Amino acid sequence: MAKKTIKTPVEGFNGIVAGVQFVDGTGTTDNEGAIAYFERQGYEVGGDVSDDVERDYPLGDPSDKWTKPQLLAFAKDRGISIEANVKTKDEIWAAIQPGGTPYKGVTTPEGQALVNDSTDPKDNEIKDQADLPVK
Repeated sequence: MAKKTIKTPVEGFNGIVAGVQFVDGTGTTDNEGAIAYFERQGYEVGGDVSDDVERDYPLGDPSDKWTKPQLLAFAKDRGISIEANVKTKDEIWAAIQPGGTPYKGVTTPEGQALVNDSTDPKDNEIKDQADLPVK
């Protein structure tokens, strides 16, 4: 299945829902299960994302595997402000991570941010992001 553009019902939302990263309320996925979920939940599911669009970064969600120029181009296209003192690839990646938070997580259909703040891959405890300290 081709990638589809997904728009959240919450304007300007930044975060992850059903494994899809949203920046300013927009994300893309080719996951059929996620697309079906978004359609059921009232998200706007748009047409195919063209693979032929010229860009300076790979199609899809950003990754810590991207190069520094790719991360900077993605941030510029998405209107993500990168402070002048942010210079390394790791700092840039940290600045554009989903939801602007260092935690991994998902957002429930009700809008609650559920995250795992552990660096231990075996720790599956999910917490409400509102209860976690700001890093």
